[in-house]
Amino acid sequence: MNSKERVLCAANHRTGDKTPVTFDAQKEVYDILYKYFKTDKKEDLFDRLKVDTWLVGPRAVSSPVPAGGKKESVDIWGCKSRVAYYSGGTYDELCYSPLAGKDEISDIKDHNWPKNNSLDFSEISVQAKAQADRAVIGHFTWGAYFIATKVRGMEDIMIDMAIRKAYAHELINTIAERSEYFLTKMLVENGEGLDIIYMADDTCSQTAPLFSPETFKEFVAPYLKRFTALAHKHNKKFLLHTCGSVRPFLPQIIECGVDILEPLQVRAAGMEPAGLKRDFGKDICFYGGVDLQRVLSTYTSQKVGEEVKRLIDILGKDGGYILGPGHTYIQVDAPLENILAMYNTAEEYRPYRS
Repeated sequence: MNSKERVLCAANHRTGDKTPVTFDAQKEVYDILYKYFKTDKKEDLFDRLKVDTWLVGPRAVSSPVPAGGKKESVDIWGCKSRVAYYSGGTYDELCYSPLAGKDEISDIKDHNWPKNNSLDFSEISVQAKAQADRAVIGHFTWGAYFIATKVRGMEDIMIDMAIRKAYAHELINTIAERSEYFLTKMLVENGEGLDIIYMADDTCSQTAPLFSPETFKEFVAPYLKRFTALAHKHNKKFLLHTCGSVRPFLPQIIECGVDILEPLQVRAAGMEPAGLKRDFGKDICFYGGVDLQRVLSTYTSQKVGEEVKRLIDILGKDGGYILGPGHTYIQVDAPLENILAMYNTAEEYRPYRS
């Protein structure tokens, strides 16, 4: 069984030869692992860690572009980010939302939205072919709500959805139309070799969703259903990223057609693995799970291995689980020995076999 077969087996709620694994990390973590394995190639690193997935995506044709020196960039939606520094490295921090404080629907219509050629998908099929033995995950852009939080600003869009609903609908629908165009373009012109479609749409905090299930149904579910239907039409699975306390939204997420939920953040409210497997395990595949806030960053490597086994025991039974970091990107406070323990244990521990 190769990696592609292993991941799709899990996504279809069947057990394979072992629990599949995924990987992603901050640049600084990649650099540590490259040094440890004496390589500078991502493919070699993934081979050493026995990673079963491979993420591909478009190239922004005209962005990010310099916008105030090398420390700032502008994305295709007109949002500006600034490089921020912390003790372990850097990250991009939103510093300008083009529709913040612009409360008229005419402001939405006048905004410079991405053009049809703003994203170049031409290399996706080539990259997918080069990783044909792995499960290839293609991302096209973020979810419409998440983009709205950047274009409009979090405070404004939350108020819009509560008391300026016409504005919120116009903004989210406009973004969703652009996103749907890019998804269709990727699937029709460069979808060969893709197995899973990925979209990030953060709608929750660690303690609770950011808004009610009714608001999710009104603003998020309509475009989510369209996107999953498009993916399924082209025989692809659909993977939704929404971290934090997502349990109250799971019935709708499943109804919308989402196949895989990423990441499984087990320390968030309501996200205890046994309960999720019991209540939703037959309907959705969980992806992630290895806690970054405490387990990977502060436990001993032996305890990390024990947690990996616990997650596989609970979530891997009858398939429906892809193990990986519980918040997408492994952070720099995770010791090297803990990262290695996570992946070595996942490779060696095989309580369920087809």
